[in-house]
Amino acid sequence: QQRKDALASLMFLKEKRNGEVKGRACVDGRPQRETIRKEEAASPTAATESVTLSSVIDAHERRDVATLDIPGAFLHSDNDDKNVIMILKGLLGELMVKVAPQIYRKYLLANEKGEKILYVRMTKALYGMLKSALLFYKKLVSDLRSVGFEINPYDPCMANKKSYGKQMTVVWHVDDLKVSHVDPKRVTRFCDWIQSKYGSCSVNRGKVHEYLGIDLDFRTPGVVRMSMIPYIQKILDQFPEDLGASAPTPAA
Repeated sequence: QQRKDALASLMFLKEKRNGEVKGRACVDGRPQRETIRKEEAASPTAATESVTLSSVIDAHERRDVATLDIPGAFLHSDNDDKNVIMILKGLLGELMVKVAPQIYRKYLLANEKGEKILYVRMTKALYGMLKSALLFYKKLVSDLRSVGFEINPYDPCMANKKSYGKQMTVVWHVDDLKVSHVDPKRVTRFCDWIQSKYGSCSVNRGKVHEYLGIDLDFRTPGVVRMSMIPYIQKILDQFPEDLGASAPTPAA
């Protein structure tokens, strides 16, 4: 039955804004919808108002701002369901054997078509599993609370703490964080702490940030300018159809 319920593995490649190619391995978690209710797997995300209002406060108080992206964030969370099995077919299974032959070689099988297959038990959360985002959220909240942050009662993805007499604010959307404090040294210390917990992160410092598709510009003291034009333009550039053609009816 476990082999029958095993989740398929998927691999996606994406070109990022800076030209780098990002690979992401994940599982097809759709079969889990039959056994896991939506409310059991839903993870909170920062409200748009929290992102915009916190940015206004950042500008008004002349705070130093950093944005962070935690790579492979879900893999830092333990999977609480030990019955989740993933199947790796063909080259993916063979690659796992090459990485750790002493562990996986004896478990490499072949199906009726001669294709190599490998069944593995998921001990960590992985993209595609329905509960992965929630598991990571719980871990991040626990880590933030351990160093004195208090979760905002109106937004579960915003946290504050007093640091050297001034407020530090963290807003996050899954694995994308925005942190601010009037003292750049405190922001640096937070970024170092995050990387000590989650490994090397993509950290952006300075007066201009691209956060959740929003361009945040703090170059004018006391002012923040927000724009989503570059993000929208990217969507239009990648749209597969010609949007300039006329339609015979408004609904066509």
